[in-house]
Amino acid sequence: MTWVPFSPAFTTLSEVVSHLNVTGPDNNGNYTVFGLTISTGCLQSQIDHANKYIASLVPTLSPGCLDPRYPFAQLAALDLACMSVLVAASGGMLLGAADYKLGDLFVTKAPVGKFSFQSAVQSFQDSFTRNIMNLSTVAIGAKARLGQEVPHCRGLRY
Repeated sequence: MTWVPFSPAFTTLSEVVSHLNVTGPDNNGNYTVFGLTISTGCLQSQIDHANKYIASLVPTLSPGCLDPRYPFAQLAALDLACMSVLVAASGGMLLGAADYKLGDLFVTKAPVGKFSFQSAVQSFQDSFTRNIMNLSTVAIGAKARLGQEVPHCRGLRY
């Protein structure tokens, strides 16, 4: 029997599917995002990767903990999973932000599709960057221990 480490689920399949407004699954278990087909296994592998990535950055966080960084970890995992799903659905190769290579087939998106796909990926990237920054630099309020020992000038006395 092999040991499998526990990885917290910062995001789930249902969250990613609803966040991306994915349709499906169809009879074969495939989903459709931006008109592109992606399998359930591929979706789940992108979600697992996002969860493991965030868990590697903050190994002490777990579901239900009261750490103020936990919501940022959830959002970062969701953003990373959504970006990964979009790139995987496009075949993993974005060419000129408008043309996509799917195996041997080149697909050229219409201008509306191009801009919506490009803006979706950019939006998830920007959100991911903000959430990772908040995850690593979240401020926890503290009371200064030496606050009463700081000298104060009360004016000049003659």
